[in-house]
Amino acid sequence: MGQVFIDEKGPQETIRIPNTYRDDRRINLGDDLMRSYVADVLYIPEDSLENVNKKYLELVENYRSGQKNKVEKELKGIDILKGNFNFGVASMKEVNSSFYLNLFNMLLDANVSNLLFSVNKMSMVIDARLTQWILQLEAKRFIDSAILFKYSLTKYCELEASEEVIRNLFDPEKTINEILYSIQKDLKEFVAKHKNIARMRNQIAYYKKMIKDIGNGKKLANDVVFEKVSFDWEKVSSDVDLWLSENKLHGIWEPEQSTLILDQGIPSKPFENIGFGNIMEEKDSKEFVGLQLADMLVVITGSYISKLASAVRYDKSEPEKTKHLGAEWFVLKEHQFDLISKMTEFLFGNDHVYSVIGDTYFDETHLFEMYCRYISSFSNYDNYDKKKTELHVKDMFIYLAAATNEKWELGVQNELFARNMYGDYMTGINEGVIRKL
Repeated sequence: MGQVFIDEKGPQETIRIPNTYRDDRRINLGDDLMRSYVADVLYIPEDSLENVNKKYLELVENYRSGQKNKVEKELKGIDILKGNFNFGVASMKEVNSSFYLNLFNMLLDANVSNLLFSVNKMSMVIDARLTQWILQLEAKRFIDSAILFKYSLTKYCELEASEEVIRNLFDPEKTINEILYSIQKDLKEFVAKHKNIARMRNQIAYYKKMIKDIGNGKKLANDVVFEKVSFDWEKVSSDVDLWLSENKLHGIWEPEQSTLILDQGIPSKPFENIGFGNIMEEKDSKEFVGLQLADMLVVITGSYISKLASAVRYDKSEPEKTKHLGAEWFVLKEHQFDLISKMTEFLFGNDHVYSVIGDTYFDETHLFEMYCRYISSFSNYDNYDKKKTELHVKDMFIYLAAATNEKWELGVQNELFARNMYGDYMTGINEGVIRKL
């Protein structure tokens, strides 16, 4: 028994190209400028609900008592982070970090289960136009890995593709073959321009392979009716389903005996067939502390994911330079270090496979997780603080690279397993046993 709550950051039912195109705004990012859709799902056990409600309201009251301008409206995560989050927790004042530290302590004490997941919006654009073609390529053995091809194509469109390619992806008049031709042409130009840059050696080698794969596989392209890029709620519900199944497998809680409570604007239909005992939709967060908690969590995690991604977005005018996180991200006071450590314990501490789920293009969520894990790898603040900031910058990059390689190795193993069991990735998806690409 218990209750499950969902809140989101960066929602857009329709993803569009902006009226005024900019290289750093290839798609319309919405009011909160999120490149990814981020959601937080938390389960509060029945025997903890009353205590969580009581303690959270006390936490809010204590926070408000220290504010000069007291406002009685519902306290939101954005109220706490606004103007104090340019470099994440490293920019937070102690009064704000203390609020979140106490919040995470409360959730851990109450044995709250949590799922954080994100879906890159450019990935959804690729899904709308090209993912079925990619799956056909893998099924016919034109490519070795559908995951690597989709990841690379999404990253190329997110960072490097020309305006013409992006406009073609959104143009319902363009056939799949026309889109592929424009991508192939643009990739050739990119390779010619960047072929001598050492940092991009592996990337250029794979882009050359993609050019050949597109040329060989264009004949597999089947045009489907396309009007717009719609948000894929099935990806969201399938991620929640994986999380539910894992929690049930570990005997943590039974979804069939739990109630899912949805904030206003989140549809119930995608969640109707994944095992909840009851679903309540269009609920006002003022009435449910659980929805207020989900807001607090999705705001801090979503903001972190967004700001970290922007911080490492490389400068196209200097492609030879590797972009590291700046020193500002690592200059931490003790209260800030304590918050990151506690947040890491709550979000990533149980080592469950499905407590954090990124998209096929996983860079943004993975960077956030590895940043938190790197800082929390120090046993205490004194050990962290005595290390020079420039060494933190360097070692974080090494830590991230190693973790990324490990993630890719595991992904390739899983894809080979799926191919051996089902023949191809698409069949595994259709059987409902593999997450959508």
